[in-house]
Amino acid sequence: MDKFKAIIFNKWFFPVLFIYYGINYVVSGEVYPKMVSADGRVFVTLIWDFRQSQYFDMYYVYRILPSLIIKSIFSFISDVRPVGEQLIPAFQILNIFCIVATCYVLDKIMSFFKIIPQKRVLAYILLLINFALLKYPFYLPVMTDNVALLLSTMLLYFYLKNNTWAIIACTLALAFTWPMGYYQGLILIALPVHILPYTVPNKLQKRLIYGGALLLISFLVLLIIFIEKQEIWMEFAARIDRKYLPLSIISIIIPYYFFAKIFLNKSLLDIPLFFKKLDYKRIAYAVLLFILVYTIVHLLDPKPTAMYSTAQTLRDPTLFGLRRPFVYLISDISYFGVVVCILILFWNSVAKIISQLGWGLVGAIGLNILLFGITPQTRHLINLLPWLVVFIVAALNKRDIPNYVYFAIAALAFFTSKIWLELNNYEDYPPMQLDKNGSMGLPHQKFWMNLGPWMSDQMYVIQGTFCLLVMGILFFLFYKITTVNNKLMVVQRFPAK
Repeated sequence: MDKFKAIIFNKWFFPVLFIYYGINYVVSGEVYPKMVSADGRVFVTLIWDFRQSQYFDMYYVYRILPSLIIKSIFSFISDVRPVGEQLIPAFQILNIFCIVATCYVLDKIMSFFKIIPQKRVLAYILLLINFALLKYPFYLPVMTDNVALLLSTMLLYFYLKNNTWAIIACTLALAFTWPMGYYQGLILIALPVHILPYTVPNKLQKRLIYGGALLLISFLVLLIIFIEKQEIWMEFAARIDRKYLPLSIISIIIPYYFFAKIFLNKSLLDIPLFFKKLDYKRIAYAVLLFILVYTIVHLLDPKPTAMYSTAQTLRDPTLFGLRRPFVYLISDISYFGVVVCILILFWNSVAKIISQLGWGLVGAIGLNILLFGITPQTRHLINLLPWLVVFIVAALNKRDIPNYVYFAIAALAFFTSKIWLELNNYEDYPPMQLDKNGSMGLPHQKFWMNLGPWMSDQMYVIQGTFCLLVMGILFFLFYKITTVNNKLMVVQRFPAK
């Protein structure tokens, strides 16, 4: 048993295991039947001469870095220019490298938080064993997600180490990989890390914070649904079911109440302290980097685009979140797995930790979850996944959790990852079969049900049922219902020491 623990607790165990899995997948795993789909077709055209690509516009200019990395690798190796399906293994290998490197950087971040070995194992389980990292990077590899995953993890590490120039470098790279990560980085450049004491806000401050969050989402719903009367515009995505709209509205208002908890630290609301801690040099760096990126984009001169305007990009999470009640939550668990369930169960503790890391980190995370926390297309939050994993294990670090709980979590993670599900076990590639709501039917749903906007009603019900089951199992692993003074109470099984 001691030898087994020594192997599992070794920081290279999970990265090496993932390399083994990844190489096997590259050699014999399944890929999307047409090799590249949707955005993948675009990124392939950006590799050799992105200026000549018909897709090089104001949307994709902020996502060209991974394609340029692939170009640089092939240019260094030989003069041959692979095309089409020949590029699939290159992106798969790049994704393996990014995920393994993310594990390496994550280990360094966990050292900063003094995470014990058992909780580090939990962190790797939560990070790696899900559809987002076991299936998506290999089945549909020609994307920018995993480069963003690595850069975002590095961004957090350098921020905690207060390495300004490294933060700037990561932010610049994210500017041309993952726009949300870029804005996240600008906030971290401008507002250095400050460890703050935790103090409970007064009632007025709580009301203002909760009220502001609820007012924001209520305004978005009013604007999008009742004033602009928008409808889902994306191809093959199911439309909003109007008969469930009141329940759908409630379902997207509820999470904003909980998102606001990251701001519930009186130290964060100390305005004089905030201005006292401002570093005007860092603010200047953030402004200069913004100007630099704007200048680079201007010089590249991409085509204009109306399809992915900034306004539409900001509206879409709310619009798609209203498709069905709690569709975003089903999508989150389907894509990221048990990490979402555990985050919900321990959100109060996680939010408290976040609030103590200062205005920069709270601002960066708050911007992500307030804008995209209810998006059913969960992959938009891939840049936040390693951050949340770190804060979860930090919240659980002082809890004496028995080994059987870790094994149960690993089993549930394996189940929700769908690593066991064959996606291409049908003849040829049949035309898209649309259901009555305009979404894709089977067999295409075996893949697209994991990307929320394209989840059919049938898969919404089936996956929702399994999400409730997984959530229930995890709840009873960590909590128990007991009687205290003749009252039913929910009590944690493993309270913090």
